[in-house]
Amino acid sequence: MQSELIDVVFRSQKRRDLLLLLGEEPRTMEDIKVLLDVSPTAILPQIKRLTDSNLVIQKNGNYELTDLGEQVFKKARALVDVLTLLEKDNYWIEHDLGGIPPYLLDRIGDIKDCNLVKADPSQIFEPNTELLEYFASSRYLMMFSSFYRPEFLPLYSKLGRLESEVSLIFTESVLEKFLYNYEKKIRRFAAMDNTELFACKDGVKIAELIVSDRGMMISLFDSQGRFYHEYMYCSESQAISWAKELFDFYKSRALKVDGETSLDSFTCTSEHGAFSESLLLSLH
Repeated sequence: MQSELIDVVFRSQKRRDLLLLLGEEPRTMEDIKVLLDVSPTAILPQIKRLTDSNLVIQKNGNYELTDLGEQVFKKARALVDVLTLLEKDNYWIEHDLGGIPPYLLDRIGDIKDCNLVKADPSQIFEPNTELLEYFASSRYLMMFSSFYRPEFLPLYSKLGRLESEVSLIFTESVLEKFLYNYEKKIRRFAAMDNTELFACKDGVKIAELIVSDRGMMISLFDSQGRFYHEYMYCSESQAISWAKELFDFYKSRALKVDGETSLDSFTCTSEHGAFSESLLLSLH
């Protein structure tokens, strides 16, 4: 029975598209004709096949999924989304996905609409002004970074002053550099009511993650641990929700940094390779 259902759903693109369409909501024959751009003659045999397999039922002039059809739709939708993601670009095949927890890898199809953005080779070591300007009007901003990017500090401070919700996670070594070079600015930022600053261990297999109401952006290391100045971007709500969950995953495993973090304590702890709450002293 299982192999028969696989054949029913995936051996015909028309049947697959119809199943996915009805998974959104019940449809009339007229809806199906318009949305799938098919004639009744072409689609009726596919409807019959799905009906005979107890995946679709006709009720009150509409075609809709049965309970079994709903379950098949969920699995088929997830598989189609993943295949769409992988077929669209080799980025996900060529990069290390080890920094994404299994439950989000299972739903990586949620970010199927991501597009690859490559940096201009002549500006690789210059501030990404386009990126900064894009996120400058965010109502909230969540950022994880394994890289030291001082050019982003004005963005964090500006959004903080505008009372946007800003939450940052830096790896130990990145935070240490920020504290060493911009201690006062970091302290002021961490002391704001609408901001949060966290530190996590070095070695996370994600280069950068930015999430805001404007979109999400993620950069990964390749299989050799190398980083290229390119990232995947998407503004779809489903992708933003997925990226929020990824950020929250690391936030729940990070330590909060308040405005009175001791640089000496941090440096000493880092030099000994430790990562403990003694590294992060309370503002209060």
